Amino acid sequence: MKLAIASDHAGFAYKAKITEMLRKEGHEVRDFGTYSEEPVDYPLFIAPAAEAVAAGDCERGIVLGGSGNGEQMVANKVRGIRCALCWNTETARLARAHNDANVISIGQRTVSVETALEIVRTWLNESFDGDRHSPRVQEIASLESRIAAGPIVGYAVHEKTLLIRPEYLNHHGTVFGGYMMKWSDDMAFNAASLTFPGTEFVTRNFDAFDFSSPVRSGDIIKVFARVEKVGTSSCGVAVWCLNAETRSTVFRTNAVMVNVGLDGKKAPIPR
Repeated sequence: MKLAIASDHAGFAYKAKITEMLRKEGHEVRDFGTYSEEPVDYPLFIAPAAEAVAAGDCERGIVLGGSGNGEQMVANKVRGIRCALCWNTETARLARAHNDANVISIGQRTVSVETALEIVRTWLNESFDGDRHSPRVQEIASLESRIAAGPIVGYAVHEKTLLIRPEYLNHHGTVFGGYMMKWSDDMAFNAASLTFPGTEFVTRNFDAFDFSSPVRSGDIIKVFARVEKVGTSSCGVAVWCLNAETRSTVFRTNAVMVNVGLDGKKAPIPR
C-alpha cells in the first residue's frame, strides 16, 4: 500500500519508527516531513500529506504530533479526508470499520511507541464494514460538497412522510424514477415557496438522482427538502429521502427553482 506520513517536531520520533515498520512490511511510504525535532508549524507538513491522499496519490495517510489533535484538525480541512484521532487499537479499528477513515492521527505524548505501532497495524488491516455506515459516510461527503458550493444558510427543512406501495417499486426494490421525480418536484416547490412567500416557482431542472438503498413495500420513507443556495431569481433546493426505520438514504437530488412573474418571465426573489 502507498502511504503518506507527516508530523511536526513533537511527533517526529514516532514517525520515524512507524515509517521503518511500514517499509519493512512492504508498504511504500512517502514522508512529507518534518525531518528533525526542530520546532515547526504542523499545518505546513500535515496539509500536503492529506492532500496527497485526497488526490489519490497515496491510498491512506498517517499524521502525528504531540497530542494529535491539531494534526487531525488540519487533515480534516482537506476535502475528501476523514481523519480519526486514535489512542488505542479499538479506536483505530472503529475508525476504519465504521467511519472509513482514510487518515489517522496519533499523539506521541499520549501513547507508547508500541501502542502507536499497533494502532497503525490494526487500522491498515481493518476494512470498512459498509452496510448501515455507508449512508453516514456519504452524508459527510454531501456536507463537504454543500460547503464547497457556498455558505450554508439556515433555511428550514421541510418534510413529507410516505408509505411505500408495491406499484412504486421495480423488481430491484428501487423506487421508479417517475415517483422520485414527482415527490422531489413537489417537495422542492414547497420548500422554495414556503421559504419565500409570495413567489411563483417553476422547476428548471434536477440533478441526476442518486438512489443509494432499496426499500420494500410497506416501508415508511421521509422526503426532505431545503433551500441551500439563492440567486437573483432562482434558488437551489436539496432533496433527499430516508428510510424512516433504518435512516439509510433512499435517494437524493438537487433542483433549481426559478421565480416567475405574472408575465411569465424571471422575477427577483424577495428577501
